[in-house]
Amino acid sequence: TTLACWSLPSGTLAFAGQRVVVLPQQQPPRTVMSATRMPVIPRAASPKLLSLFNAQVTRELEASQLYLAASIWCENRDFGGMAVYMRSESNEERQHALHMIDFANKRNIPLELETVVAPNVATWLSPEELWQDLLYAEQQNTQNLLALADEAAQCQDHAVSTFLMPYHMEQVNAEDSLRTILAKVQDENQTPGLLRQLDSELGGEAKAHAG
Repeated sequence: TTLACWSLPSGTLAFAGQRVVVLPQQQPPRTVMSATRMPVIPRAASPKLLSLFNAQVTRELEASQLYLAASIWCENRDFGGMAVYMRSESNEERQHALHMIDFANKRNIPLELETVVAPNVATWLSPEELWQDLLYAEQQNTQNLLALADEAAQCQDHAVSTFLMPYHMEQVNAEDSLRTILAKVQDENQTPGLLRQLDSELGGEAKAHAG
């Protein structure tokens, strides 16, 4: 027997005078993406990169000690301006080390503080020898930073590479400044009194930088 049917509003059908309620079709459950971020697993750094980064923190602390020892040396010889200049440089080198430590903590780079070697002040028999030693130390630090940067590039660790960029330019400026100072110190032999003038200039420069 064929039953006649027709549609009625509100989701119902009528069959041969009977009213049949039809439940609305259920929609399949929607997949809701979780707002929780998946943890980012950092790329494993090479043992060499970790070793170089640790070593660079130590080099910065050693540089701070070197400039502090130079400040004491100058103060004991009545070069007050140079002493202030050296103290400022010592503080800057220490800040470098602290910035590296902060960066390492953010990147979960394991750090182990190493022994900081005391400066060999016995070799400073004159201001010229002191400034030569400082220039050599900065040149060595430049090479250490370049080695670290090369390894970061090899590992494609772009964060470390970017972090190191300002340090490279600071080394360029530091070496240039020390070469200029050393040349003036060496000119003392031809121009007596120039060393005292340089002492005053460096003291004023350091105080202006601090202010």
